[in-house]
Amino acid sequence: MSRTLTVLAALGAVLFATSMAAAEQPAAPGDRARFDQPWHIKLPRETLLAAWKRLQALEIPGIPVDQRFQITGDTFYVSPAGDDAADGSQEHPWRTLAHAAKRLKPATVIYLRAGTYVGPAEINAKCSADKPAALRAAPGEEALVTYSEAWVQEMQTKLGGGEKVDSEHHYPPLISVSGTYVEISGLHLAGVRDRLPQNKYSENGISLAGRGGEGCRVLYNEIENVGHCGIKEMGHGGRAFLVEGNFVHDIGHTFHDHGTYLPADDVTVRKNLFLNATGWGVHGYSSPKRLFVSHNICAGNDCDGIIMAGPDFKVVHNILYKNKQGGLFFFRKECRNGLVANNVFVEPGGAVRYDCCGDKKEYPTRNVVDFNCLAPGTRLAEPMPGENKHGSQNLTADPKSAGARDFDFSVAADSPCVGKGTDVGLKLTGQPPDIGLTSGGRWTTKENATHPPAK
Repeated sequence: MSRTLTVLAALGAVLFATSMAAAEQPAAPGDRARFDQPWHIKLPRETLLAAWKRLQALEIPGIPVDQRFQITGDTFYVSPAGDDAADGSQEHPWRTLAHAAKRLKPATVIYLRAGTYVGPAEINAKCSADKPAALRAAPGEEALVTYSEAWVQEMQTKLGGGEKVDSEHHYPPLISVSGTYVEISGLHLAGVRDRLPQNKYSENGISLAGRGGEGCRVLYNEIENVGHCGIKEMGHGGRAFLVEGNFVHDIGHTFHDHGTYLPADDVTVRKNLFLNATGWGVHGYSSPKRLFVSHNICAGNDCDGIIMAGPDFKVVHNILYKNKQGGLFFFRKECRNGLVANNVFVEPGGAVRYDCCGDKKEYPTRNVVDFNCLAPGTRLAEPMPGENKHGSQNLTADPKSAGARDFDFSVAADSPCVGKGTDVGLKLTGQPPDIGLTSGGRWTTKENATHPPAK
């Protein structure tokens, strides 16, 4: 009898190990056929990676290039060859992302070694400015996060085909953060949007949820092929976080799906590459206050590069390039007191457009568009009533980028953009800044008097 029990126990252990291995088998990639329309960006991957690297390295006066937290506490490691029963040291790493995420705490860094990891993972660490935490790819190593093949097949069976809004089987984000002062950096997150039944509003790359997000930093990640948004604050009250240096591309199914979705106040979106979303590249809705969107490239998105639907924003020093509908969309009455300056628009659909839903009470109001460069073929429509202003310092000219076809938007010395920008609140000294990604000159207090900010 004891021998029989021993055999059964051994068999059970084998079956359990087999089922666990199946659950952790990464999903097979899809065909990505959705992103082949004329306006989509279809450059070679190495070209886009070089453009992303240039953005990450871009120097902005007064802002450190490296935005990772300086953390001096404990360090742990994860490896596909590790063991979750280990101590998480470099010699004895943990194995799964989900296990590691639960153990992130203030003043710790967890490094993912090279390999593929299965999501979803939830991070709930409540950290602070003096004791932040970070989940990072190990330096110089590729850490890929995706879903399991078993989960994909389960969703295919349960949901079938067609468009759905199925809250019971809502696809989770690859990484969800409900904590504060948490950094997610250097990862490669790849969704399975082209293999799942379409399920509206689900399958984000990174979500900030449950009132989490304050002080968080989403840095230097590649996020692709997810069904809803690359980076999304879920409307749960998150605020004051940084989205910087990410490459977010080939996103979504419908106009509800975006590179990043931000219904959150005091968020900075900087030095990101947002390409080929089926909605907008940057979606500032609904009524987020004081968004600061700077030094991004938004290109090839099915709607506009950026939509703004909240007050007191700045959209500055961006490249808006060949999005299907246009560069920037002012959306209804909550869109007010915004500044759009020092941007380059290469937009056959037009630089900016407005929406009021046919109701005068819904006019966007008191927004300023000035000191921008409009490439030939890019029109600047009349501003909508509501004290919106298109200033006299907008240029219509070839910006003379180094190589736009290779996504190198640095400007030549003889570019009409050099020294033609305005003060947008950056810490500059000397001559006026350039229009576009590069800051160019430097401001001084005295020269601010002769080159005043756009009003």
